[in-house]
Amino acid sequence: MGRARPIGPDQGDLFAGGGFDMAGGVTTAPTVPLTVDLRRLGDVDLLSALPLTGSRDCAAYTDEAVRRRLPAAVPALSALCRRFKGFGLSHPVREQTVALAALTTIGGPEAANAVVRLLEDDVVAKPGLPFALDAAARLKARLPIGIVRENLDAAEPDIRARACRCAIFWPSTVPRLIELLDDLHREVSREAAIALGMMGRPEARASLIRLVKDEPSPETIDALVAIGDDECFVALGRLADVWPDLRHLVVQALAGSEHRLAVTIVQRLEAGLIKTATTQD
Repeated sequence: MGRARPIGPDQGDLFAGGGFDMAGGVTTAPTVPLTVDLRRLGDVDLLSALPLTGSRDCAAYTDEAVRRRLPAAVPALSALCRRFKGFGLSHPVREQTVALAALTTIGGPEAANAVVRLLEDDVVAKPGLPFALDAAARLKARLPIGIVRENLDAAEPDIRARACRCAIFWPSTVPRLIELLDDLHREVSREAAIALGMMGRPEARASLIRLVKDEPSPETIDALVAIGDDECFVALGRLADVWPDLRHLVVQALAGSEHRLAVTIVQRLEAGLIKTATTQD
C-alpha cells in the first residue's frame, strides 16, 4: 500500500475513525451486517464473523463471544483491533474500544498478552490509547518500560493518568511518578499517588491521605495499606469512623496486614460491624 497523501483543508481524513457511516459514505473495511440471531450462530461462525464486524454490530458480536466464554475469542478480538490499525487519528475507533473492553472482561494472561502486543505494534492510535492503557492496567499486563515511559510523558492528561496505572511493575518510573503528584490535572496526580502507594512508596502518603479524606475509593484505601505505616493505618481508622458505609472496605483491605496497628483497627471495626448488624436485626 502506498503512503497516504497529506490531508488538505478540504480533504476528509479517511483514517479519522473506524467502522462505517463515516463522512462522505466511506467504509473503512468490509462489514458483516447483523441479520442473524447470534444465539443460534455456531461458535466457529461467530468467531469468524467477529473480526469483520463494523461499529453498528461489533458490540453484539463481542458480547455474545464473551457470554459464551469462548477460548478463541481473544485472537478474534485482537484481529478486530488490528483490522483498524492506522485509523482513529482524530477520535477513538469504536470497534477497537469495544474489543478492548471485551478483552478486559475476559481477563487472564492471554488477554493481557494480546493487549501488550497491540500496544507494541502501534495498533491503536493516540486518541484510543487511554482505552488500551486502561485495559492493560485492569488486566495487570506488564507493558514494556519504553511504552510506559513514553506515555507518562504524553501531552494528553488522560494518557498520562492511565500510564501511571501501568507503571507499578517498573521501579525506575518512581521519579517521574513523584513529579506527577504535582500534575495540574487532578486525575493524573490521583493515579500517580495510587501507583506510588501500590509500590509501597512513602512519597505518596500525604496525597493518599488527602484522597481518602476527600474522595475515598477502594484504590486509594489499598494504596495506603500497601505503604503500611502507622500514619496510613490511623488515616484508614479515621476514614472508617467518618464513613460507616466504608468500614467493610477498610476491614477487607487491612485483613491481610500483620502490622499491630492494622490488627487493632480491624478488631475494633469488626466489633462495630457486628454490633451494627445485631442492632439492625
